[in-house]
Amino acid sequence: MIKNIVVFFLFTVALVGAEVPRVALPPPGPSRYYIHVVNGLSKLGLLVHCQSKDDDLGYHRLLNHGDDYQWNIKVNFWGTTLYWCKLETPHASVSFESFWPETQHLWLRDRCKHGTVGTCIWTAKDDGIYLRNFLANVDELIHKWI
Repeated sequence: MIKNIVVFFLFTVALVGAEVPRVALPPPGPSRYYIHVVNGLSKLGLLVHCQSKDDDLGYHRLLNHGDDYQWNIKVNFWGTTLYWCKLETPHASVSFESFWPETQHLWLRDRCKHGTVGTCIWTAKDDGIYLRNFLANVDELIHKWI
């Protein structure tokens, strides 16, 4: 009987002392994001329409260079928050996802992290739509006009 207790005790100590492998998860992202759509066109005004499945943000005219339409969101409990935008000029348009949560890949989160704040800045320029990459301190061309 004592032999069984000693064996059980040694087995428990060995089990508790064993290191459990851990899966490396990405650090948590900001809980609130600020999304901007900026008119960076040299001559034309810009019509912006952004929405999610549950929230139509309406149409907004950005008439002048530098005009900015913005909103902020909190990622929902399930991590499924998704927004998309359609940008139009008199001669071109483009539709794209403007925000999506990321759990494994950090492409958008890396570009939209500005300190501890989540800030995504989409800028319409003459040759396409750019996303501000805060880590690299550059605007990256993401979508071409259609």
